[in-house]
Amino acid sequence: MITTTLFDRADMSFDDAGQRRDDGYFYKDELALYLEYGLTDRITLVSRAAWQTVERRNGPDFDSAQGLAATEIGLRGALHADARQVISLQAMVMLPGEGENISNQPLGDGGNAWEVRALWGRNLSRELFADAQLAYRQREGVYADEARLDLTLGWQPARRWLVLAQTFSIASLDAARPGARPFEQHKLQLSVGREIGAVEYHLGAAVTPAGRNTIEERALFLSVWRRF
Repeated sequence: MITTTLFDRADMSFDDAGQRRDDGYFYKDELALYLEYGLTDRITLVSRAAWQTVERRNGPDFDSAQGLAATEIGLRGALHADARQVISLQAMVMLPGEGENISNQPLGDGGNAWEVRALWGRNLSRELFADAQLAYRQREGVYADEARLDLTLGWQPARRWLVLAQTFSIASLDAARPGARPFEQHKLQLSVGREIGAVEYHLGAAVTPAGRNTIEERALFLSVWRRF
């Protein structure tokens, strides 16, 4: 179980050509709960829910929301596991909420969505590991389907310490249509974790160095990991 408190801000965005521009302001305060629970040795229940306070202003346009963002729930199945690596397949459903359901759409917009994800993790050495996840997310209505790629490099410099360097990329797969512009978003995230007793604490930051038709976010977060 991972509980994350996030503070996210932006005052710039990326236009259709991927160039930065002034863009009012955006802020999001979020408390998220992520859960993995092993139903069997090979099947895992996965879910995520987040409570948000969000405001977005762009010129005369103002948008705000307080409540749940999209809630995710699904199952992951291990296809192969040995001493060095694990390969899994995951299926998820996303249920819209009052907050941020799609990163470049008005708050509360977005219907149900479904996702299929392939996951690969490998120990590179006693101190290093790598994780790669590739997903296809299908959305209802006018909203564009998405391809997603998440990459993680983990390093344990000492006992009870963990450093994570991660990238999270999203790209829309459909042509432009009314209410749904093509978009891309690429985030970089770095965090440092320290295990204290049965709890692991992670302090980190995230930035959006590149994108298209999306805001340039800067975020700080604190995560509390608990295994049970």
